[in-house]
Amino acid sequence: MTKALALAVALALGLPVAGAAQAIRPDDQARLDQLDAAAGKALLQVLSLGSDEEIVSAINALQGPGMAPNQSLADSLPGDWQCAMVKMGGVMPLVAYPPFRCRIEARDGILHFDKLTGSQRTSGTIQQIGDRWIYLGSSFVGGQQPRPYADFPAEIDTGATETLPDVGVLEVLGQDRARLVMPLPYRESVLNVLVLTR
Repeated sequence: MTKALALAVALALGLPVAGAAQAIRPDDQARLDQLDAAAGKALLQVLSLGSDEEIVSAINALQGPGMAPNQSLADSLPGDWQCAMVKMGGVMPLVAYPPFRCRIEARDGILHFDKLTGSQRTSGTIQQIGDRWIYLGSSFVGGQQPRPYADFPAEIDTGATETLPDVGVLEVLGQDRARLVMPLPYRESVLNVLVLTR
């Protein structure tokens, strides 16, 4: 059976397909669509109200273009990473956290991302959609369990739980450096940038 025929049969039967793009919740698609606006708003707050050190942190987090997704680059991503969260805009101009442990793993043809340490964590999948790597995941508090992204309802009661949908764009800057840019998170900030190094 050819790969195309196998894919068609699997889709017709409703079977899971390795590497098939997961549906994005409408609210999360709206957040992705506002990424550039959120980044501009967050940077404006950092530049106008932040300290010199905070401005440098923002520049370091966002400097450099991401590389175009391809299979060779995807194959190089799995492994252990250091990840440092930089929160911009909102309650404070900028809050930078020390590095924590993160991991990218390939499971059944799909890249999975996990922030393994720290009180605020995230877990989800990274998939190429169009010309970007899109992260769909769940924020949660350390000691609790993340929620599968597909299980989140259309409407989110942000006052009822700390386990909330995460959405972002993974930008790979080189073999040992990347960033996960998450616009308009439900808590605290306007833009979250998780800087990955190894």
